[in-house]
Amino acid sequence: MTDRATLWQQLQQAELVAGELPIEPDNQQPAFFLRLLLGTSAWLSALFFCIFIATFFISVFSVTRNIWIIGAILYGLSLWISRIAKIPLFVQQAVMACSLAGQALIVYGLLESNANSQLSAVVILILEMLLFALTGIRGQRAGAIFIACAALLWLLGQHAWLYALPVLSAATAWLWLHRLRWQQQAAYLQPATSGLTLALCLTIFITLLANSSELSWLRISSNDWHAQLWTAAALSSVVCLVLAWQLIQQSVQQPKLRYIAAFVSIGAALVNLKMPGLAPLCLLLCVGVARAYTRLIWLNLCCLVIYLLLYYYSLNETLLYKSLLLCVSGAVLLILYSLLIRVTGNLAVEHNHHA
Repeated sequence: MTDRATLWQQLQQAELVAGELPIEPDNQQPAFFLRLLLGTSAWLSALFFCIFIATFFISVFSVTRNIWIIGAILYGLSLWISRIAKIPLFVQQAVMACSLAGQALIVYGLLESNANSQLSAVVILILEMLLFALTGIRGQRAGAIFIACAALLWLLGQHAWLYALPVLSAATAWLWLHRLRWQQQAAYLQPATSGLTLALCLTIFITLLANSSELSWLRISSNDWHAQLWTAAALSSVVCLVLAWQLIQQSVQQPKLRYIAAFVSIGAALVNLKMPGLAPLCLLLCVGVARAYTRLIWLNLCCLVIYLLLYYYSLNETLLYKSLLLCVSGAVLLILYSLLIRVTGNLAVEHNHHA
C-alpha cells in the first residue's frame, strides 16, 4: 500500500496539490448504521425540542408574528455550538436540525408580518451565506449552499431561473475537476461542491417536470417557455462540451480514444437539446469515474435512472411511440458500446505489441 507521504509528494510533483501534508485525524468515524441511528435520533430530538419551544411561545404570547425571535435565538445558538471543536456526531446533527428550524421560524415570522416572498428569499440567502462562512460543521456548509441556491432560484423568478442550469453545470463540474488544486481550502470547497451538486440535480429535475406535457400546470413561463428552455439547454451543452474536453485531455492519453470520447461528448450535447439536464449528469458521472469519486458515481447513477424514468413518463405520446423510442435508444447504445469495446481492444493489442 502506498505511503501517505509518498502519495502526497507524487501529487505535488503533478501540480495537483500544494502545501504541507494534511494531518491525519485521530478520531475514527463510527460504523454507518451507528451514524444513521445517531443522526435520526438527533433530528427527532431537535424536532421535538423546537416544536415544544414554538408551542410554548405561542401559548404564552398568543401571537405568531414575533416568533422570528425564537428562530433567531435557535439560529444563533446553533451557530455558536457548531464552532466548538470536536463536537460529537449526535450534537452535530441536532445543531443542523435546530438551525433549519430556526431559519424556518424566521421565514414564517416574516411571512406573517409581510407577505412578500421575495424578502423571505433574500433573508434565507443572507442567513445561509453567513452559515456557510461561520459554521464549523462541513455537512452544514453543504446544506447552506444547497438552500442558498434554492433561494436564489426563487429570486430569479419565472423569466430567469432556467439559466441557472448552465451556470450551475459550469460551476459544479469545474469544481469537481479542479478541487485537488486547492487542498488547503478543502474545508470550504468540498462542502460547496457537494451543495452545488445537489442544487444542480434539483434544477435539472425542476426543469424536467416543468417541461413535462403531463404536468403543464408547473410551467413557470407560458409565452416564451420553449425558447428559454432551448437556450438554457444549448448553453449547458456548450459548457459541458468545454469541460468534457478538459477532462478528456487530462484523463485520456491515446489520441484515437480522445477523438472517440470527443465524438461521444458531442452526441451527448446534442441529445441534451432534447433532454435538458442529461449532459451535466453524464459529465459528472464521467468525472466521478475518472477521479474515482465513489459517492459522485452513485449519486449520478441514481439521478440518471430517476431522470430517464421521469422523462419516459412525462412524454405525452402513445405506448407504441414510447416502446419504439426505448427500442431504438437501446439499439444505438448497444452499437456504440460494441464499437467502443472493439476500438479499445484493438488499441490495447497495439500498445502491448509496441511494448
